[in-house]
Amino acid sequence: MTTPDRLPEHYAVASEDEAFALLERLVAGAVAPHGFEVRLDGWPRFVIVIKGQDFDGTLPTRIMPTLLELQRQVHRLYCHTIYGSDNLRRLSQRDKEDLELLVRVEKGSSFFETLLNEPLFNTLRAAVDKMTPEQVTIIVIVFGLAATSLIGWRMWLGARAKELDLEHDLKMSRLENERMEILARAVRKVPLAGQLAEGIDPLRYGLAAKLKPEDRLEVPASVDRDPSIQSVILDGVEAEQLTRSPRETATERLIEDDFLLLAADFSKPGVVRVELQRIHDAYAFRADVPAGVLDNDQERALRDRSWERQTLRLSVLVRELRQRYTGAKVVAVREPS
Repeated sequence: MTTPDRLPEHYAVASEDEAFALLERLVAGAVAPHGFEVRLDGWPRFVIVIKGQDFDGTLPTRIMPTLLELQRQVHRLYCHTIYGSDNLRRLSQRDKEDLELLVRVEKGSSFFETLLNEPLFNTLRAAVDKMTPEQVTIIVIVFGLAATSLIGWRMWLGARAKELDLEHDLKMSRLENERMEILARAVRKVPLAGQLAEGIDPLRYGLAAKLKPEDRLEVPASVDRDPSIQSVILDGVEAEQLTRSPRETATERLIEDDFLLLAADFSKPGVVRVELQRIHDAYAFRADVPAGVLDNDQERALRDRSWERQTLRLSVLVRELRQRYTGAKVVAVREPS
């Protein structure tokens, strides 16, 4: 019988390397003893370097919403682990004080650092009676890695490029691929960890969206022992491409429903333009009735307005975008009874 891996009562995490080492043991089934405590010693650190005309020991106000979003995600992590809820109004003033983030801006440079260790340690300590120590540790470690590691940034950049059909050279070292697998196993083991980690993506989007074309964002590598791991570098031009809205295309489908005929316009040769209102939800739109769809009697009834305000059963070919019809064509008419 295999002896289970037992963690020491006190465990210190001072780097990304040590965070991944602990996470790997936990997803492999390591058992935490009663009174298990993880001390976060200077990790995790949210570090970015931005170079540009507005960044010289200063923090432009356009960047501040990103840091506020990071604070919000820390609050969300705490609410889920302590209160089992996404409702941030459950946070007390004491909770907010314990979770407050501090940002360090180095004078004469563009280096910004936010230490997350105290807020995350406070989350670990407060959640001790809410879930197993293994579960809460996985949640907090995955959140810390998602917020601060290069892997999180590379995965987001790759996903955005794929969504927008852009070319992006996603270079991952062997160590990074191994660590991606550790994260995937952790999320499978504790799904809440993945849900909370996904909250970091809007932060990255917001930061990239605020870069000017001449700005340059760098997320420095935090793993010294593997020279193959390179910093993430994003210039303002590439950031603009990655943060634009994906082009939406209308979808075409055939619907059959009951409609009120509100008006008919015969001014355009070869086609009748009708204004319809769907019975069940009062949604109104215009549609074309091409020549040949109506027989002579139906066209006459339409012209003399005897169909107005009556219920018609219609088959309509619609183009739909964002739940609105951008085009419609009536293809079959059933006369009112």
